[in-house]
Amino acid sequence: LMSKLYLLKTIVAILALTLIIFSNNSYAQSHPNIEFENFWIVLPPSVARSTAGYGVIKNTGNAADRLIGIKSNAGAVMLHKTNISGGRAKMIHMENMLINANSELTLEPMSFHLMFMDLCPIIFIEGGRATITFEFENSGLIEVEVPIKPSW
Repeated sequence: LMSKLYLLKTIVAILALTLIIFSNNSYAQSHPNIEFENFWIVLPPSVARSTAGYGVIKNTGNAADRLIGIKSNAGAVMLHKTNISGGRAKMIHMENMLINANSELTLEPMSFHLMFMDLCPIIFIEGGRATITFEFENSGLIEVEVPIKPSW
């Protein structure tokens, strides 16, 4: 009777451990992994009141994540999308942006881009660097240091 009870306890312990291991693996596999590539901000002329930033936000994880906020020490910043209709370009403010698993959001001219306003003059110099804080629904806050470069 004691050996059967010991065997039953051992089987239960093994099953519990197996469940923990499998649930942890599925947990790790169902999370986003946000990465940033080739980010830069256009150095505007001294009279400009706004400028744009570009780069690629990649989600190499196996779950989607939503970009829900952006802040910067360089000024006010928003995610915009350029729409062209009737030969006219119009910028549309994007409140948030879903980045699916294993996909990317490319920020480039005449498409999605970061729009900076109320520019900080001590940051917007050639060779300057801005800090951008991206807020994601699942990944939380991610800070990125971005160079400021002439557009050519």
